Amino acid sequence: MTMKRFSLLLSGSLLFTSANVVMARQDCNQNIPSSTPVQRFNDQGNGTLIDVSTGLMWKKCLEGQTGERCVGRAVRMEWDKAVSLAQLSNSDKFAGYSGWRLPTLDELGTLVDKRCIEPAVNNDLFPNMLAVGLWSVNQSDPLAWSMDFGKGRAYEHFKGAGKYIRLVRNLR
Repeated sequence: MTMKRFSLLLSGSLLFTSANVVMARQDCNQNIPSSTPVQRFNDQGNGTLIDVSTGLMWKKCLEGQTGERCVGRAVRMEWDKAVSLAQLSNSDKFAGYSGWRLPTLDELGTLVDKRCIEPAVNNDLFPNMLAVGLWSVNQSDPLAWSMDFGKGRAYEHFKGAGKYIRLVRNLR
């Protein structure tokens, strides 16, 4: 469903504004065990999660979102700009760490919760996750791969397409 949001003024204060936003209600089959159980991840309390199974540290929020509940507007960009953003994150040392990068397609696949769609992710781990495609580092000019977290499937797109970003770093 597509909802139009608008500016709402209450006692002279602007409450929110945005363009058209695709809103979906997550659907999870509770009869299937989660493929991304909360117990597999350690929340570091600094905007990062450690996946003890893979040895990867993930940013909890999509780029553009902040805070414990990942509020704000996620940033959508072309693949080349996403690669540059990852390099910039290293100089900023998010949560005190360098080594941030775009994940591989296989790494993104480890975040897909196979029992859920719209988004296909564990919302307890990754709050306010959108049912959108996230760029991977996998590419072959002029195309690059993304993981669609609407259904949890991989797709190949032109690098000029707009996708979202979740950065990762290796612990091992």
